Amino acid sequence: MKNKQETVKHSKRHLFLFKTVRFIVKPVIKLIFGYHCKAEKGPDRPSFIISNHNCNLDPAFVTFGFSGHFYFVASEHAFRKGFPSKLLRFVFDPIPIDKARMDSTALREMFRRIKAGHSICIFAEGNRSFNGVTGDNVGIATAKMVRLSGADLITFRFEGVYFTTPRWGKTIRRGKMTGSVTGRYSAEEVKAMTNEQVLELIQRGIREYAYDRQKENPTRYRGKKRAEDIETVLYLCPKCKKIGTIRSEGNNFSCECGMNATYTETGFLEGSPAGQLPFSTITDWDKWQTEQLAAMVNNAGSEPVCTDENQQLNAVQAATENTPVGKGRMSISRTEFHCAGKTFPLKEIKQFAIVGQMTLLFSLKNGAQYEVCSPFPRSATKYVEIFNILQNEEI
Repeated sequence: MKNKQETVKHSKRHLFLFKTVRFIVKPVIKLIFGYHCKAEKGPDRPSFIISNHNCNLDPAFVTFGFSGHFYFVASEHAFRKGFPSKLLRFVFDPIPIDKARMDSTALREMFRRIKAGHSICIFAEGNRSFNGVTGDNVGIATAKMVRLSGADLITFRFEGVYFTTPRWGKTIRRGKMTGSVTGRYSAEEVKAMTNEQVLELIQRGIREYAYDRQKENPTRYRGKKRAEDIETVLYLCPKCKKIGTIRSEGNNFSCECGMNATYTETGFLEGSPAGQLPFSTITDWDKWQTEQLAAMVNNAGSEPVCTDENQQLNAVQAATENTPVGKGRMSISRTEFHCAGKTFPLKEIKQFAIVGQMTLLFSLKNGAQYEVCSPFPRSATKYVEIFNILQNEEI
């Protein structure tokens, strides 16, 4: 635990570096991404800034919305990259949080910094959106945390980011993206509310349905290879109902059954020939495939629901390094998860999570953690969905 003298010394350094980096990076990011954000004053009092999340650079984008300094909460995966991680710690000193299990250490550190007079920015959903919807997956624990902290609440929302840098995508597309403060609430106001009322404020403040906004005001997002790696989000073909058979190239993607489609500059999907695709948005396709997956899980018996070949299994030491375990097939059934010759009964797995585009992270109830990486585009979301379906069956 840092003492008060260390906290003051470090926060002065962080404030200087925070403002310096923001001054240097801001014009570059505006040029590359076409990002626009009007800076507001503050935060003047200890605050939780809660934002939706659609881009790896969202922490930088949020800083442009305020004149003051604050700290970030970041996935512990970002702390296992050698020198870049050391530089990240030195400049910004983010609070590491473990995606694959409940992290009480991160919570205590957030409260410590709030008590010391600092503000914290968190992306409460814990993940970038794969399908363009944000704000619906914030849990009641976030609202409870804000109320207990005694801090102000500020909500912040990005618009257009999903089409600029889709989580599943390989390239940046230039169009229009904005960020803005959507709500400010004092600690006194927050404390007077119920947890459910605070949760509604947060959800409303960061909620974004990307395709609904595009339908109202279509914007072009120009870029090359727009469809590449779309199979990391679209894992089920609507024509043949097979998992893992979609492949992408350039602006197009297809299935071995003959389904062909294009990802357009506006982010909508078009079948070839016209009218042959039942979905025009990734949001609708994802909703359908999740429903279909539930039925597949129910009918799977003892057989694997899905498999992927040539996967790399690593043991994870939180915030430090990875240790290779082996390579081989990955699969999941109603009772077991297999990878690289190792078997993990689902009853011993605590949680699945996704890091970045397709790294599958999971933790065991005994505290061990693993990640699965792939040398080719494949969906990690289907494994998370299958695990969640089975967990809900037990409730």
